Amino acid sequence: MNLMHVFEQGDPMLIAVFLLLAAMSLASWWIIILKIGQVRSERKAILSFQTQTMSKTDWVDHISVNGEFNGSIVLLAEEALKQHAILPADADIERREKLLTTYLAQKLDMLRVDLDKGLTLLASVGSSAPFIGLFGTVWGIYGTLTKIAAEGNASLNVVAGPMGEALVATAIGLFAAIPAVLAYNAFVRQNRLLVQDLRHVAEQMTLELSAHGEK
Repeated sequence: MNLMHVFEQGDPMLIAVFLLLAAMSLASWWIIILKIGQVRSERKAILSFQTQTMSKTDWVDHISVNGEFNGSIVLLAEEALKQHAILPADADIERREKLLTTYLAQKLDMLRVDLDKGLTLLASVGSSAPFIGLFGTVWGIYGTLTKIAAEGNASLNVVAGPMGEALVATAIGLFAAIPAVLAYNAFVRQNRLLVQDLRHVAEQMTLELSAHGEK
């Protein structure tokens, strides 16, 4: 089996299928690498914030977002401090808590959208690559059978090569799809855990800032 034969014989459709699947595989692996780095960075930042800042008794007075941390936890802390600074001065604790809860819930929704960036591509590759590969296989087999009918030669050495090359399209489709599907499921779970941790931090910030008074 020689894949170069596909390019040498110049079948435009089969060549396009192979190139498309290769591009989809590269794109999905690029997203996977980026998301692995993002998840690790987010997890590290949240853990550092919890251990270095929230472990202090008066941690509200020591919230710092100036280069000490990074990622979503910084954006959440910045939003909490921003909204806390503009809360009505005459508002009681209950109203301050409700307002902060609303603001931070909206911010969490925005952060969730940011964390989910790239997952649509992984889902698309995982769901469509096998069918694109199958289409390439069907097209290749159709071309082989048409050639056999035209030449009237159905010997094994004539059929085996082109058939094998056509079947490789399905294999490449699965090769592109399987990592994308596994990565998508893993990142969906990791993002859910990250948002859960951010929500816990937001709840603690809400309680502390509501009772802390105007900064």
